[in-house]
Amino acid sequence: MMDKVSYSSNNDKCALCGKILSSTKREKLDTSKEEEIIIDGIRYLFDAKDCATMFKRFRSVYGNKFDELLGQEQYISDPFWNKVIPSEQEIREIEKEESSKSEDDIILQIIRDPAEVQKLGFELIRSAKDEVLIIFSTANAFHIQERVGGIQLLREVITTKKGQNIRILTPVDERIKETSSELRHQLKKIEVRHIEESLQSKVTVLVVDRKHSLAVELKDDTKDSVQEAIGFATYSNSKSTVISYVSIFESLWKQVELIEQVTKLSEKLKEEEKMHKEFINIAAHELRSPIQPIVGLAEILSSKKEMEIAKQEELLSIIIRNAKRLKELTENILDVTRIENQSLNLHEELVDIHDLIANALEDVKTQLDYQHNIKLVYNDSQKESPLFVKADRGRLTQVISNLLSNAIKFTKEGTITVVTEEKRSNSIDLLLVRVKDSGTGINESIMPILFKKFATRSEKGMGLGLFVCKSIIEAHGGKIWAENNADSKGSTFTFSLPLLSTK
Repeated sequence: MMDKVSYSSNNDKCALCGKILSSTKREKLDTSKEEEIIIDGIRYLFDAKDCATMFKRFRSVYGNKFDELLGQEQYISDPFWNKVIPSEQEIREIEKEESSKSEDDIILQIIRDPAEVQKLGFELIRSAKDEVLIIFSTANAFHIQERVGGIQLLREVITTKKGQNIRILTPVDERIKETSSELRHQLKKIEVRHIEESLQSKVTVLVVDRKHSLAVELKDDTKDSVQEAIGFATYSNSKSTVISYVSIFESLWKQVELIEQVTKLSEKLKEEEKMHKEFINIAAHELRSPIQPIVGLAEILSSKKEMEIAKQEELLSIIIRNAKRLKELTENILDVTRIENQSLNLHEELVDIHDLIANALEDVKTQLDYQHNIKLVYNDSQKESPLFVKADRGRLTQVISNLLSNAIKFTKEGTITVVTEEKRSNSIDLLLVRVKDSGTGINESIMPILFKKFATRSEKGMGLGLFVCKSIIEAHGGKIWAENNADSKGSTFTFSLPLLSTK
């Protein structure tokens, strides 16, 4: 003979959240076991499978104490519960606690007085030893805690207790952005992330040391006082409940982190797209500039056979200069492609830096004309003694030549000085090479992006030279930087390389 089964009270409502069940739903439940549970001869009906799942979870932890929560729609059916994914370790901890604790050891306290809710929340925060996790339901919930001293209490806790970590998830407005930035800057152990509007809930959650949880229902978000804004709260020391909230927090924390990463990537892609469009426009202009005189002057030379030798030499000189410029532009473009594809290969050998700098200076002297009243100086008292580095001779020459060419471009008169220096840093012998000019200096607006692609101080050029130089020096294990001279005349570019000892 089958045991008699009766319905729980209010069999027209969901046993967990209190939602009224339609007649269609009730008829379906009578024939489907997926949304009903029978406990001690009582049949409980549910609006959804999630309600049935959560009912079983709470009932297993709290037993008969759970009855007081039944029908509290805003708390129990909150969408946060859909994000609960405890880890295997957490599940083992829950099972261990449930097997070792009696029903009387587990506390489930319903607090209906807003003042008592606030007091308990402050006490829990003060008692925290390791960790405080907070999910604010709305931006106003955050502001209310600012007004009643909750945020200040977090500041005090983090400054008086070593090893304490506080993480906060909150919806955002301009005031919260400012406060969050201030907290991050002043207190390194407070982390704040901003929840998207779609992730907001009706419940503010506080978890302390993964042992205590306080879930506070939001009653009226338009109110500014604790008494009017919040409803009842539930406090628990049950491992399963606390871990559930921790799982919710960690899930949201990672979700917000992913959103931030996607946003940053999107912004980066937009910036890259903008830069590539600018590059195409600049490259088209820069490549066309040397090509036009090469083609035009070559046609003149071809058509005028009787031209004077001196005039021919002048035109050929212009053609050669523009051909070299075209070669430099195309090599820079190819180098950028190799750098981005991580295929910039170095053919390293022992290189005497004195010999390399002397040759580079001779080569760039051909760039000087009547418009430049410049003196090139290599200032090193040890030039007679070899100074060896292990480097790709061609690439290192490319760097020095580029730095010298830039110095000439921005210096109409004065001195361009190359200085070498040996320095020991962090037990490593370094070679420093400085190229100092007396030109116009570096505009402060371009200083932060000076070594990035397409950054240029000139109306001419694609802004690739310094980017290529930086990549070459870093591939050698060195660094490169720039600064304006203290006397406000010109600038100095410096790079470092590991130095080989000859001792």
